[in-house]
Amino acid sequence: MKAYFLATMLGVMAHSAYAEPVTLRLGHAVFESHPNHDTAVRFKEAVERISNGDVKIEIFPSRQLGDVRELMEGVELGTIDMTVNSSSALATMIPTVNALQLPGIIPDYEGFAKLAVSDSARAIMDKIEGHGMIALGIYDGGQRHFLSVRKPVESLADLKGLKTRVPPTPLFIDIWKTLGANPTPMAYGEVYSALETGALDAVEINLSSIDSEKYYEVAKGVTLTGHYFWPSFLLINKDTFETLDAVQQKAMRDAVAETVHPQIMAVAEQDRRLLETLSQLNIPVVQPSAEMTEQMLEVFAPLVEKYKASDPLIAAFADEAAAINGAQ
Repeated sequence: MKAYFLATMLGVMAHSAYAEPVTLRLGHAVFESHPNHDTAVRFKEAVERISNGDVKIEIFPSRQLGDVRELMEGVELGTIDMTVNSSSALATMIPTVNALQLPGIIPDYEGFAKLAVSDSARAIMDKIEGHGMIALGIYDGGQRHFLSVRKPVESLADLKGLKTRVPPTPLFIDIWKTLGANPTPMAYGEVYSALETGALDAVEINLSSIDSEKYYEVAKGVTLTGHYFWPSFLLINKDTFETLDAVQQKAMRDAVAETVHPQIMAVAEQDRRLLETLSQLNIPVVQPSAEMTEQMLEVFAPLVEKYKASDPLIAAFADEAAAINGAQ
């Protein structure tokens, strides 16, 4: 018993001597009702509990430390410790990340939760280390739908020519051009005013952003296209992570393992609540017809094959998604 106690105390002393308690700054670009903030809070609570307060997280929401791209670049350079950031910004740097937002390949939130912790997703996350960052985990910001400011969209023909905000990445431009819209790259923080002034006709967006950014104030319709999910990566500066000792690093990874599935399923539940909110606000919500859904999948298929052919890691992820889809 004495030997066990002595060994335990020596372990604690060795840990204390090796690394001091650390406080890390985590920034994100959305308001506190958005799933990315929920991710940050879940991770903060889990890692502080698991590490017994040895790792603390200070959250800066609502673009306090910068918009989406600025946050990613800040973590890359080490001026920001951590971020919960959408895969769209990462894809401009690491095209392999496009795998997570190929249209039409992920069946539902449960399927996304399985893919987020899959071997094919881990291989994609590993590529990020070459850019000065470590991806601790993949979470979700919400399945994407289509909001219009003139009239509800009920068919692919209704999409023709609509100036639609997309994140500034080639994949999204490809998708919406192929569907017949007029994709308009724009920073996230500029979207509301562009919808309000008519500079945009529409935006492809998740329900949580419609709520948190108050896009419902200018919406004339929301079409539940569910064309792809909106993965968010929990990123930490590589040098910062490597200054932590093994116990602190393990606490961070354990916190991610504990929180990924609950966070993703919480977004599914939030979507159900937000649909009720839109109904109460008298915003028309369109469930696409079987014909429209089938037409969209037909349009998506060549694009998916194009991107699969460009990168074996994209192909592996898409194939794993197809296997999950087929099993359901």
